[in-house]
Amino acid sequence: MRPNLIMLSLFACATAFLDFAQAGEAARRLRFQASSPAAARRWQQEARGKLYELMMGGQRPDPVPLAPQTLQRLAMKAGGYALEEVSLQTLPDRRVRAWLATPLKRQGRVGAVLALHGHGGSGHEIVRGLSLYWYGRALAEMGYVVISPDIGQHDLQHPHWSLMGERVWDALRCVDYLVTRPEVDPGRLAVAGLSLGGETAMYVAALDERLKVVCSSGWLTTIANMKQGHCPCWNFPGLEEHFDFADIFGCVAPRPLICEVGQRERAPGGFPVPIAEQAAAEIRAVYGVFQADSNLVLTVHPAGHVFNGQDFWPPLRTALGQPFP
Repeated sequence: MRPNLIMLSLFACATAFLDFAQAGEAARRLRFQASSPAAARRWQQEARGKLYELMMGGQRPDPVPLAPQTLQRLAMKAGGYALEEVSLQTLPDRRVRAWLATPLKRQGRVGAVLALHGHGGSGHEIVRGLSLYWYGRALAEMGYVVISPDIGQHDLQHPHWSLMGERVWDALRCVDYLVTRPEVDPGRLAVAGLSLGGETAMYVAALDERLKVVCSSGWLTTIANMKQGHCPCWNFPGLEEHFDFADIFGCVAPRPLICEVGQRERAPGGFPVPIAEQAAAEIRAVYGVFQADSNLVLTVHPAGHVFNGQDFWPPLRTALGQPFP
């Protein structure tokens, strides 16, 4: 074969390989395609394993003893609950601080909610209902136990992990802590968050089936949209090759999932309603396989990047019970 033909042949092979690789990436290796509940559950297990692998240094970490320490206690008598700041061991070399709200009056064990803040927020703001985070105080005043960790911002402790991996693992360990508390019924747990908190809620609920109902506010989107005008802390190697966010939300099915988006979200960037509707259509396919379509709710409210809650409270009360008779 003449040299120029050899070069053309090699170029054609290389082009075909690149086209194949790009097609595989566009197709998302773990895009949901199951057609039966059994196949969907197998897909969910595979997806969870891949998320641990990509986010947390190659595999699910071994939980270490939580070794809880109480840092301070406060009483919110007007709201009917007490506040406690705690420190928890999440990894051998890592601790997370969290605020815990517990009802001053209760009858037996009650449900508990992992409540998550966004960029620049704190667990203290959640349980006090400050800034955008009124829902944390509302949950505490309803009589639920509420835990809210200080979600890491932009400091990565473990180079072989992703930033989202550290955030999500800290939140998962807070769920582990909840089930040790004498006030909490371990069979009645939920998670809710806004913005970065909504993103973290997505991952935590995808990975932890103990969470019976989920509210992700100000987050439902696509990877393509997140590349436009957003903080890059959402991204990590391997994410786009395997998932879009609809696939990760699909790991929540068939549990109740409420996704909220505001009509006044900023654009470009932000979390526009049409993109949320596009993602919701993909998630709905997973719920359809489980014949649980009604458990997926997309709330489109008239405000902007805020927590709404209107479609979250009813399934929350159904799953966690009403603490006050």
